[in-house]
Amino acid sequence: MSPERDYVIPRKLCELDVPKRYYAPLFGPGKEVEEDQHWKWGNPKDSQGCNYFVDGDVTVYVMGRWARRNDSIESSTPGELIEEHDSQADSRKYLGRYDVVTWSSGAVAAINCVRAKKSPERSVTRFLVDIYANDTPLNDDPDRAHKVFGELAQVAAVQIEKKLPCQGG
Repeated sequence: MSPERDYVIPRKLCELDVPKRYYAPLFGPGKEVEEDQHWKWGNPKDSQGCNYFVDGDVTVYVMGRWARRNDSIESSTPGELIEEHDSQADSRKYLGRYDVVTWSSGAVAAINCVRAKKSPERSVTRFLVDIYANDTPLNDDPDRAHKVFGELAQVAAVQIEKKLPCQGG
């Protein structure tokens, strides 16, 4: 595979106003990129986000999903979700406003979201943002991956939180 990128990096990352410098390193070499949009950010119940395919292969994945805190069945923390990707992952916390854990192929951020008292989803108060990039130079450089994925997760979480049905608190 040539080390060149023959396509233009998307103007926005999954419709989020995140500066390109934060997500450009996730996009590796290839000829063309295509976005597969899932549900829009802010859906109060379902998963949401998008995938990017470079030359037909999923390369960048940004997906958010709702979780209950301390759920005994489903992943409810960044570390647990990373283990679903790779049980051998060498994960690290990335300090910042949100609870973010990184690994060589991505990061997961947890956004705590208090819901309206009358909301049918009021017990589901955590939104996990899973950012994953496959076959990028970052995957072979754990220190750089930690910094790039950690910064991106913190910046993306700010934008995503604004779109969620959170009541503050």
